[in-house]
Amino acid sequence: MMEILYVRIFGRYAGVLGVAGSVRAPEDWRFEYDAAYLAYEQAVALSVSLPLQSAPFEGAVVRNWFGNLLPEGMIREAICARLKLPVWDDFALLGAIGGECAGAVSLSADFDAGGGDALASQALEAELLQSGWRGSAAEMALVGTPRRLSLAGAQDKIAVVVHADGVIRMPATGELTTHILKPDSHRLPGLRDLEALGLTLARALGLPVAHAELRTVAGEKALLVARYDRAVGPTGDPVRLHQEDFCQALGHPSEQKYEVQGGPSLAACANLIRFQLRLGPLAIRQFLDWVIYNILIGNADAHAKNLALLTPQDGRRQLAPFYDLVPTIAVPERYVDRVPAMNVGQAKAIDQVGYRDWEALATSTGYKLPFVRARLRQMAEEIHHHLPDVVTSLVNDGAERTLLDSASDAIAKNVARAVACFESSARTAKK
Repeated sequence: MMEILYVRIFGRYAGVLGVAGSVRAPEDWRFEYDAAYLAYEQAVALSVSLPLQSAPFEGAVVRNWFGNLLPEGMIREAICARLKLPVWDDFALLGAIGGECAGAVSLSADFDAGGGDALASQALEAELLQSGWRGSAAEMALVGTPRRLSLAGAQDKIAVVVHADGVIRMPATGELTTHILKPDSHRLPGLRDLEALGLTLARALGLPVAHAELRTVAGEKALLVARYDRAVGPTGDPVRLHQEDFCQALGHPSEQKYEVQGGPSLAACANLIRFQLRLGPLAIRQFLDWVIYNILIGNADAHAKNLALLTPQDGRRQLAPFYDLVPTIAVPERYVDRVPAMNVGQAKAIDQVGYRDWEALATSTGYKLPFVRARLRQMAEEIHHHLPDVVTSLVNDGAERTLLDSASDAIAKNVARAVACFESSARTAKK
């Protein structure tokens, strides 16, 4: 017997997701677009890996795409424990919390379901205090569980609504959320401030990036990030934009987000942008900027789930704004591995990328090395110029000065080393 979930995109019924048997093996998954949806003139495909077609999709490609909508790690474990679900059962978890996912997709076990039992909306702080929240890992995600909110990733976070006056509240049932709230990590204190540094510095450089601000909620530090997969509609209310990360687009499961685990490479991502989707010159340059920026700030955790495609209702794909930009070189190596999440040449650490690695990167991704060098030098100069002011601004907003000064020093040294490796190579070539 096959269990099913109804899949909607932009609020329109798009098809049926099904799984046969109790094992939930990848080969037991099936997705089929609805015939009426395929006939809809503005139908948008769920994914690059699930294009519009009348024939059903079966197997791992289905399981991988939908599984990437779900939380990971201890966040997933806590939610499954609360809901009394097996931690391995992607399908059951999608049925429980798939009503509000990343992008424009929602899933429900009932065709006419509005997202579960009606729940009143209230201020987030009040709800957190009522729940006895102490700011520990995975607790914030649990607050949203009854409202069927699914946010991918291994970091604790919750989807919320933010008013024009800055008040944060839980969404009413079926209401679109506008922001993601991420509490500071108790395992890695200061992660909030480091992520704010990476995002704010990127914005200062003019890179497309999700807007973020420091907040304190129920006495705990948190980062409030505007959802880039939401836009303002004609009536002033939020509307959905569809998004999928590069693991989804390239058909990889979330457990393969790192290249060393079999996940996407920078070359595969570049090929998707350049040739498979033909996103154009802007996207090609933005991708290179994403790669260079992550290397310069020392973000070893720039994996394929931290790069996404954004699709409005007109179906024209583009690169999503950058997000999860954390200078991990500021975190002790015993906590965060410095091996790049996607290989950069033969570099063994994000702060050891040398000339030959840049050369290999350019060759594998289709960029001319002089162009890579010019963009790196320009970005390095801009980082040097903006970094002190960004740190001061964040400290004024409540970030920890000592931590950001240390991170700033690490970034500055890494940037100087990256520029020097090109200059050294140029001097050697002249001899």
